[in-house]
Amino acid sequence: MSEPPLPSARRQLLFAKYRPFLTTPFFFGFSAHVLAPKSFPRFDILLTNYIDIYIFFHLIPINRLLGTRVDLPLTNILWFGSHIGITMYLYTSKHLRSIHTFERLLYSMYGSAMFNFGTVLIMTIIRSIFPDKEALRLGIGLSISGALLFIGQRYVHYIDEVFDAIRFRAIK
Repeated sequence: MSEPPLPSARRQLLFAKYRPFLTTPFFFGFSAHVLAPKSFPRFDILLTNYIDIYIFFHLIPINRLLGTRVDLPLTNILWFGSHIGITMYLYTSKHLRSIHTFERLLYSMYGSAMFNFGTVLIMTIIRSIFPDKEALRLGIGLSISGALLFIGQRYVHYIDEVFDAIRFRAIK
């Protein structure tokens, strides 16, 4: 019989399984702000990340809680959270595990910056195409954000599989 994995290995497996749930609320919240910056402080966002379904509720007006200029700190929190989440996702991927810690962190931060800035570029293009149609803008933009996250996750998974195949082929 095989021995059960060590507690730290269990923790890593659990974190690896649920890390997208930590990333996506920040990413979608920031995307929503880029797409509709003027209306963003008017509604409180509850991002439910369950099978890539995101529901926006109007619970408590943010203006009453944080003041009239809430969009800037909220934007920075969402932007920072998106960077941290995607950096963690890339940092814990299999293909970067064998590199030195500094390079691993550097590559993860670079990948996160490219992904997030590319998303902002796409969102601003969508905003310029549909300047007066906020609901359409949010629908298209959040759909594209979900697609980008899905494609990015599949891409990293593919790289990890190729890395495993090459690594095990080289050992034989």
